[in-house]
Amino acid sequence: MSVELESTSLTDSLTTALRKQIIASEIPPGEKLSEIWVANRFTVARPTAKAALDRLTNEGLLRRGPRRTAVVPQLSADDVADLYFAREPIESRAVMTLANRSEVPGDADRSLVLMRMAAERDQHAEHTESDIALHRALVAATGSARLRRMHETVMGETQLCIAQVRAHAGLDLGALTDRHAAILEAIRSGDPDQAVAALLTDLNSCRDTLLADLKAAQNQDNKIRA
Repeated sequence: MSVELESTSLTDSLTTALRKQIIASEIPPGEKLSEIWVANRFTVARPTAKAALDRLTNEGLLRRGPRRTAVVPQLSADDVADLYFAREPIESRAVMTLANRSEVPGDADRSLVLMRMAAERDQHAEHTESDIALHRALVAATGSARLRRMHETVMGETQLCIAQVRAHAGLDLGALTDRHAAILEAIRSGDPDQAVAALLTDLNSCRDTLLADLKAAQNQDNKIRA
């Protein structure tokens, strides 16, 4: 099956298409993605397929197997804990920097609006996408290219983690949105300590929710096998 790509840079379009399919589990965990497989699926040249696979591997959405074949990972509880552990120092530095300037980037404000709209409509995938975009906007607004690169190495994997693990039933998207609003308000008011505290409240809550969802899924699997 060939997939039509958007008319921007071919490598960018291919990367975007693969990313969407991986996060939506259309390409499921454990799936092996060779250059030939990608080239045939999307009707592109092998160098283009290789470039896209390399990008997604750098983002953490793919991992290289023993024979260097890219594989969609199945993220574990250790992965969840480590992702949020890695995000904490990067994003704490970002919100401290922005709070010292009392500067909330416009992209973060726009993402918050989209989160509220998604929460009102109970749109989990759209809410997650805007959530990730808000955190990326905060780091990008620091103006540090290196901090942003470090952040990008964990955010793609974070989005995959949320897509794979999060149980939608009972999740309060309104409360989750309010936690992000508290981060922006603390930044806007020029309070670095409160901005970091609000950020950690959000990160820790998200981590704990994902770990609980993962444990519940594993318990359910064990019951089915028994």
